[in-house]
Amino acid sequence: MRFLVTWILLAALWIGLSGHTDVVHLTFGFLSVTLVSLISHRHLMGDGSLSTLSGRLLRLALYTPWLLWEIVLANLDVMLRVFGVRSIDPRVIRFRPELQDDFGKTVLANSITLTPGTVTVDIEPDGTYVIHALSREAAEGVLAGRMEGKVRGVEGGS
Repeated sequence: MRFLVTWILLAALWIGLSGHTDVVHLTFGFLSVTLVSLISHRHLMGDGSLSTLSGRLLRLALYTPWLLWEIVLANLDVMLRVFGVRSIDPRVIRFRPELQDDFGKTVLANSITLTPGTVTVDIEPDGTYVIHALSREAAEGVLAGRMEGKVRGVEGGS
């Protein structure tokens, strides 16, 4: 069941993004979606049920507008730093988030990297994140844990 749900989601995404409906593209799309589904269906749903997946996807959809707004704000901050209005004060920080599963940890790492001014450099074996921040304010923003809290909500936690 997990494979089928993953396959349907990826096939719909592929068709929606590719826009190609000729036989050659559909064949390669079918093969690609099948291969990726075989490799990744356990990661999308984990050990949960279909209701767990649908709840997670809904919470992720609700998280996305917040993340997009944070990306806009971070873009403006980086622009001001590049133009010299604000100073650049790069630093590397470490913190260990209290997230439940690999899905949440991946969402957090990608969200940090998608937000201009911060990059997830590494996740150490003990779960510590290594983050490069363009400024003290960006580092403090990561350490404040607001994004982590939002991701905890995507996981289904507090």
